Amino acid sequence: MLLPASLRRLDRAEAFFWFLDRFSSMNFAVIAEGSGALDKAALQRALDAAQKRHPLLSVAIEADAEARLHFVARSPQGIPLRSITTVDWRTTLAEHIVEPFALGEAPLVRACLLTDDNSHWVIALIFHHSIGDARSAFSVLTEVLQGAAGKEVPTSPLPLAPALGELYPEAFAGDPGRQLAEQLKAARKAAAERSGLPTPQAGHQPSPPPEALQPRFITLRLDADQTAALAGNARAAQTTVNGLIGAAQLIALRTLFSDAEEKTLGLTCAADLRPHLRETVGHSTPGFYVTLVSSIQRVGDDASLWPLAQRLTAAIRQQMATGFGHLFYDFMPPADQFPANEAGIAGFSGLMARGIQTSLLSNAGRLVPLPELGGLSVSARSFALCPTRTQPVFTAASTDANGMTINLNYNAVQLAPEAAAAVAAAMQRLLLGAAA
Repeated sequence: MLLPASLRRLDRAEAFFWFLDRFSSMNFAVIAEGSGALDKAALQRALDAAQKRHPLLSVAIEADAEARLHFVARSPQGIPLRSITTVDWRTTLAEHIVEPFALGEAPLVRACLLTDDNSHWVIALIFHHSIGDARSAFSVLTEVLQGAAGKEVPTSPLPLAPALGELYPEAFAGDPGRQLAEQLKAARKAAAERSGLPTPQAGHQPSPPPEALQPRFITLRLDADQTAALAGNARAAQTTVNGLIGAAQLIALRTLFSDAEEKTLGLTCAADLRPHLRETVGHSTPGFYVTLVSSIQRVGDDASLWPLAQRLTAAIRQQMATGFGHLFYDFMPPADQFPANEAGIAGFSGLMARGIQTSLLSNAGRLVPLPELGGLSVSARSFALCPTRTQPVFTAASTDANGMTINLNYNAVQLAPEAAAAVAAAMQRLLLGAAA
């Protein structure tokens, strides 16, 4: 039975992140750091205009009589804007990011304006992950910044984004997809037996209850010249910037162990599936088009950075080419078949708690340049998301005209701030060295 205002049922990927959010907060924020005289009324008008333009900014997620999840249209309530004065905007924002969205709540996006005692400000849009990913959320943030600056913004309403699963190529859908999934599951099991399970991360405490949460993030920056040099050196070494960030992350986490021996560690990378679908889908409106690919690697010291980056890059490319990326949600608990009730959530969460430990990396890549914003100046754009209870860190990277911004997200209940600071410092050192 459909709900009266149902737009469509959540597909397996969207439902997976709804249930995962019940296990550990999956909300994410896209962030603009800037300066200049910012009119709060103009910012609210820009948020209202964005809500009218983008369909998923006016929906709730509700369960039908069979406890299946649907996107349900709601009359626009306005995107709430929280205006906060703080001397530590990262901690304040991190705590707002993990605040849950209730079943039936609308809209599934919030805005924060964080200011200090001078003209510096931070605008953050916080999304429920089932309605969007970083790339599409940055498009909304661009429109909001334009509107807040008093510039003309697009006003034509956009259509509802199709579900990710509806756009899979034939080889990864239907019976062919199910047959391939069984083959890949067997290959994945064999690979795991060869590599062994990841070593439990030193310095990371066992999984606490969901309420034991102190989200924090540390920001690393490479300027435009360093970012360009890093990209050039990566190409010359037949790897990628993403591979280098992932390798730096794993090596930095290995330094938390008390000895100098190689460790077996896992890395999960978020990958945009838009280039791998049978129809073109852009980033212009919120929609969820991300998959996750994992790699288990032997991790050594600083000298292993480039070979490790090359192995990670090759592993990601191979998984995307063979269908692991498309069929990830078939390997996981089938979230669209779990009932959206206490029993279903408990069953799903129990399965996730027993998963293999990896750290996570999401790289939004090079963002579309911002238009002229008049009296407003944006110094950096980035995004943030708290790791799950089984992940030591979640690294979120993005690049714009001013360089690369990397936010290292962690839960201070599980990873001590001094340990997180050590990981961040090691990553910064490794990436600057690779850029040189």
